[in-house]
Amino acid sequence: MIKRNWVENTILGIIMFNIFALAYVFLIPRAQFMIDHWEWGPEALMETPGAMDTPNQYLKTYKVANQVRKVTKEDSIILMPTDNWEFGSNRSVVIQRLFPRKVYFFGDENFYDHKNSVGSKTTVYAVAFSGDGANLCFERDIESLDETKFVLCKLKN
Repeated sequence: MIKRNWVENTILGIIMFNIFALAYVFLIPRAQFMIDHWEWGPEALMETPGAMDTPNQYLKTYKVANQVRKVTKEDSIILMPTDNWEFGSNRSVVIQRLFPRKVYFFGDENFYDHKNSVGSKTTVYAVAFSGDGANLCFERDIESLDETKFVLCKLKN
């Protein structure tokens, strides 16, 4: 029988502790998330809070983008508020989810050119906070985007 000294036992204990910690902190939460959401589609997964160790930072941004995607046509222009929403919007999330639509954020170059392009063949939509939508959606048809606190309006041609 081979006798181990205390150094070997300590190293083996550290290795076992690290394996347990990695499984408990990373493997188990991700596996549980996958089991709980196995049948869910991509849009629904984007709108989940995510696994415990990798929370979804852009949950509300995905909700807004997915709602806008459902309502608008692929060849339309979307005018968005500035990208520093109260919950930390990310331009890339919005642009990727709404592709191939053209997305312009308030303050971007040519934003007002598209806002004033009423009468063109391309449909223009504006997204705004429900409280301050008067700037983009003044006297327009306003549609609420579920519980996101945003509204969508179609700038009439």
